[in-house]
Amino acid sequence: MKNKTLIILNVAMLLLAASCRKDYLDRPPLTQIENEAYWKTASDLEKYTLQFYNTFPGYGTVGSYMGYIGWDGTRGSDTQISASPSTLWNGTNQPVTATGNWSWENIRSVNIFFKNYRRAQEPFEKIKHFVGEAHFFKAWFYFEKVRQYGDVPWFTETLDMESEGLYKARDPRTLVIDSILANLDKAIEYLKPISQADGGNNRLSKEAALLFKSRVGLYEGTWQKYHKGTAFGTTNADPNKYLRAAVNASEELMVAKYGRALYSNNNPDNDYCKLFSLINQSNNKEVILWKAYSANLQSSHSFQIYVSDRTAGISITLQQVYQYLGKDGNPYDYFTIGKTTKGSGFLSKIASECDPRLKQTIWTPGETMWDNSFGKGIFDKPFLDKSGETLNNTGFQIRKGNDPKDPQAGSGVSWNTSCETGAILFRYAEALLNYAEAKAELSEVVDYSKSINLLRSRAGMPNFKVQADPNRSRYADYGYTITDELQEIRRERTVELGAEGFRFDDIRRWAAHNLLKGKRPKGYPYQASEWTGKNISYKADADGFLDPFVSQMTNGYGFNPSRDYLECIPLNEITLNPKLKQNPGW
Repeated sequence: MKNKTLIILNVAMLLLAASCRKDYLDRPPLTQIENEAYWKTASDLEKYTLQFYNTFPGYGTVGSYMGYIGWDGTRGSDTQISASPSTLWNGTNQPVTATGNWSWENIRSVNIFFKNYRRAQEPFEKIKHFVGEAHFFKAWFYFEKVRQYGDVPWFTETLDMESEGLYKARDPRTLVIDSILANLDKAIEYLKPISQADGGNNRLSKEAALLFKSRVGLYEGTWQKYHKGTAFGTTNADPNKYLRAAVNASEELMVAKYGRALYSNNNPDNDYCKLFSLINQSNNKEVILWKAYSANLQSSHSFQIYVSDRTAGISITLQQVYQYLGKDGNPYDYFTIGKTTKGSGFLSKIASECDPRLKQTIWTPGETMWDNSFGKGIFDKPFLDKSGETLNNTGFQIRKGNDPKDPQAGSGVSWNTSCETGAILFRYAEALLNYAEAKAELSEVVDYSKSINLLRSRAGMPNFKVQADPNRSRYADYGYTITDELQEIRRERTVELGAEGFRFDDIRRWAAHNLLKGKRPKGYPYQASEWTGKNISYKADADGFLDPFVSQMTNGYGFNPSRDYLECIPLNEITLNPKLKQNPGW
């Protein structure tokens, strides 16, 4: 069997069955097939759009064995780091010469679909779901480009080596975002809801398109608001237009007819972690789209191995921990407490006194890491004395998504990639957060009873309230002033979506380089007596908190605010097409 790539469950079964047939394998790639030989049936269109599902992130596809749970660590942020700082964050990022992420293959492929799908000899009603998928994927691929490069050329036609369009200039990002939103509107119109889609939440749906639209709208609205008047903003952009799109899409998804709800077994001490550990998310009303794995189909991963007894070198930072309120819903003074209570004692204390999502995100003493055929492993203290892929360099070790009963938990065999934990791509919690943030950015009244309070309730926390945190400067010094309400919404986002790959983009859209300027990621308050006889290479700062990058980033993060909000357009591409203009600072 030649096709071993991961496809969404149920859709996977269709494509894998096709991949075993000699006539299917002998066909040329779908982007090269002759029009007369294809585009005749709904099945042809479905098989074509299936190729794009492989582009979704998942475990082992975003730079780490921990998958999207470790994504901010591999890219780097103030809340999650890898064993050594990335080139972006330590200031050594260099101009890119080769094509790299400036590839247009996927966009060209989806444009081929739009050029040919009308050739299908079946009623539109029978093919419209697949047309909706194509609209979604065009929006998905283009949003990825905008997040990286800002202004990019918008292509509506398929191009070959002779096409003049290959040498067009970049279009304003607002034109591209408007086009993305227009494609998502078509996707919302054409896609089936989860309740009717083949594969349910294992396949693209109307709900997925609504959630993605809310994400795009929030991203662009805040980008244009906080980058206004800088080299990264767009002249005459209207941030409120995009924020309104985010609110509208979120509110539509929140109506009762879609039946979305947060995952809960009425167990605040475990529900949040359990949500991310499930093998099968099909019946989970919170999960709007997920990626399935099967060891039998040779599409699996190593996540449970790494989240139980390895780390992939990824660690949570003190800056993330600062975000969690006390169990009473009031700010918690981690800094002062850490001056007197250190090491494992500090971890135990915050586990018992703070938002239960904290101890479900990081390992704290006494928690069961694995309890299966490999025996039983209890977390005692972080892996500060380890190295390589088992190292933790902050004391805050990732637990999120661990299932102690998983057959692979505690196996310690990194090459044994037989874990089947499902990867969540879209979940309802994000829609609730997008709604609250966009409404607050519009200076409108937020209905917390249908948004953030639902998240708080699942976690066993008091309802949302606006308050000023005297320790805010330690974790939320943006370099500009926002309301207490908006700050508490940002805090909730950082907590609920912690270690899910959102932080890197949040920093950039908020123009929040001040979170990094002159600062380094810190760890827990170090207790030397716990490590007698162990070789611990990391040192504590003057206040007693681990400072893992003190030698690599002496002056703090090297993020360049006049350059690093966007990536470098490959120099070779500008040589080939002089109409392309380089991004600021490169």
